[in-house]
Amino acid sequence: MRLLRALGLLAALLLAGTRAIAQGSGGSGSGAVDLLGATGAGRNVLTPTGAPPAMAPMSRPVDPTEYVVGPGDLLQINMSGGVTRSWDAMILPEGTLYVPSIGPIQLTGMTLVEARRVVQQRLTVEYRGVSVDLRLLRPRTFLVYMIGETTSPGPREVWATSRVSELLNDALFTEAASRRNVEVRRRTPQGETRTRIDMTRFRLTGYLANDPLLREGDQVYFPRAASDVTIEGAMTRPSKYELAQGDSLSTLFTLAGGPMPSATDQAVLVRFVDATRKDSLSFKVSDVLAGHFDTPLRDGDHVYVYYQPRYHFLEQASIFGEVERPGIYPLLPGLTRLSDLVRLAGGFLPSADLGSIRVFRSIGPAGEPDPEITRLSQLGRKDMTSSEYEVLRARVASQRQDFRVDWTHVKPGGDLDIVLRTGDAVRVDQVVATVRVDGEVKLPGLIRYEPGRSVEEYVKLAGGYSEHAVPHKVRVKRAVTGQTMLARDVSSLQPGDLIWVPERGDPQTWQNFQAVLLVATQVATIILALRVVPR
Repeated sequence: MRLLRALGLLAALLLAGTRAIAQGSGGSGSGAVDLLGATGAGRNVLTPTGAPPAMAPMSRPVDPTEYVVGPGDLLQINMSGGVTRSWDAMILPEGTLYVPSIGPIQLTGMTLVEARRVVQQRLTVEYRGVSVDLRLLRPRTFLVYMIGETTSPGPREVWATSRVSELLNDALFTEAASRRNVEVRRRTPQGETRTRIDMTRFRLTGYLANDPLLREGDQVYFPRAASDVTIEGAMTRPSKYELAQGDSLSTLFTLAGGPMPSATDQAVLVRFVDATRKDSLSFKVSDVLAGHFDTPLRDGDHVYVYYQPRYHFLEQASIFGEVERPGIYPLLPGLTRLSDLVRLAGGFLPSADLGSIRVFRSIGPAGEPDPEITRLSQLGRKDMTSSEYEVLRARVASQRQDFRVDWTHVKPGGDLDIVLRTGDAVRVDQVVATVRVDGEVKLPGLIRYEPGRSVEEYVKLAGGYSEHAVPHKVRVKRAVTGQTMLARDVSSLQPGDLIWVPERGDPQTWQNFQAVLLVATQVATIILALRVVPR
């Protein structure tokens, strides 16, 4: 019995030893020896493996074929197979990666792909049947130098995953700095390299021919902008643009956003032959877009892309104020009349002043005042012949940029139902009738109109005459016609009339005031009434 127990204990010990050997070999039968320590210990050269370190913000994933490792990069080595291990290691200041029992591995100047290959080769010599991988766990930081026309010259700390486009924000450029010829200057064993960065094109189009990762000691040079070209006309972004090396017409079209739908196929390039002499070259926009014509640009070139005449042009007029539906309405050229516009707007509100509808014409003839209008406007209505009055009405009507219409005298299709032009604006005011009293009165200003009220009553409401007034020379300027007459010749006043009280001892006061009014009406907004003038 004792013998059987001894034999069973011996068998159990032999089975336990067999399992221990299998576990130590990882079940692969490779016979690999773990020189780094016990399997699964997971110890790190510098720090224990745990939660991954904070990552730097990046605009895109790291490209292992582009990223160059350097001092301060935190890498992770992973082994699987005969030995399963994972630990973190930092590249030391002299550019080496230290692996226990393996020693330092020189990685200076290598891309991540090249560094991975070197580490794999070194570790697989010691560990047969083991798969090795090298990963970038956290990129390093280092200094680059800002020089030239920048608001922040000197060293600047950046991440090794930072690209030039991420560094160059608008706040770094001085007003005179070039944005299309920024240079990244880098010293290499083969000599200095210079990479040009076009930030204007990148900001406008998203295209950047060169956007390298920054490296230790890089110099970012901001040159001064020295040359430019201009494009005007039917372009999305017509403007002046800085000239860069290799620019052509297609480059300028790209920066300007391309031609608008309203552009014609005709354009012209104006170029300075020397400091003052110019030359011009006509070309087709379609040829530039198709790549058939793409001449290089020079400093000072001006490109003009023409608009199609009246492209999507719509004849329209507006009406606002005391109408049911104020707004903008389309016109039929030469056909739509004032009554048509009022009908489209739903008609007048009860509060509308139908006796004084204002029509503002944005386009009208310009030039010197008509001397005949000036002469006739000095006369009273009774001093004119019928033919002179008709001449005055016709000439004023042909030159005025705004006028009044008395709706109570408008007949659809009649002479007072004016044909509207594009851009005309019709204003319908509320009924607030006033008469203006000015000159030598104590309280000059506007006084509410009351039918039948005399000139003397309006003067009294304006505080009465001042001590310098000349009552017997009071004049009235008609709002309807602009005619001036003595107050004693006016049988009744109308809304908008002006009562002028002259000053004693200064006979030129009225003439000066009248001249100011005449000039103001000729140059700015001259009022023409098309309603019947009371006699």
